Amino acid sequence: MSMERIHKQMEWLSNNLSYFGSIALFAMMLLTTIDVIGRYFFNKPILGAFELTEFLVLILIFSFLAPSQAKKSHVAVDLIFQHLPGRLRAVIDIVNHLLCMLFMALVAYRCFIRALEIKEFGEATSNLGIIKYPFAFFVVFGCAALSIEYLRDLIRLLFAKQKGDY
Repeated sequence: MSMERIHKQMEWLSNNLSYFGSIALFAMMLLTTIDVIGRYFFNKPILGAFELTEFLVLILIFSFLAPSQAKKSHVAVDLIFQHLPGRLRAVIDIVNHLLCMLFMALVAYRCFIRALEIKEFGEATSNLGIIKYPFAFFVVFGCAALSIEYLRDLIRLLFAKQKGDY
């Protein structure tokens, strides 16, 4: 499998994750609006709105991690970094991406272990009885996708360093 094909597949995944997160955001806004109207105007709040909002926030956050990294839209403060020599910046970038990739892979692994436990014990929400393990696996998926994005960036940095593009 070529690097270009892997790049295209990760781009496709990131785009679809961001669409999924956008749908979750819209659903959360709609749910909250209807819940507030029901609560304050009709004295009939939506049962389990808090539980649903928790799951939607989880989907929202972990849907946008990888796409944000792919588009480099995370906040970065580089007051000192931009004044460092090119080689030192390259080394810091490589080490940073390597550590971030390893950390997110570790988080994905630990979340995977926890998701298996949640599935084994059949954990569910108290009001609506929604099973929790699919959402725990979604966290694993989001962390793994971010780790892969860091790996892509690391490979790009290493090839740029070899070419002297930094």
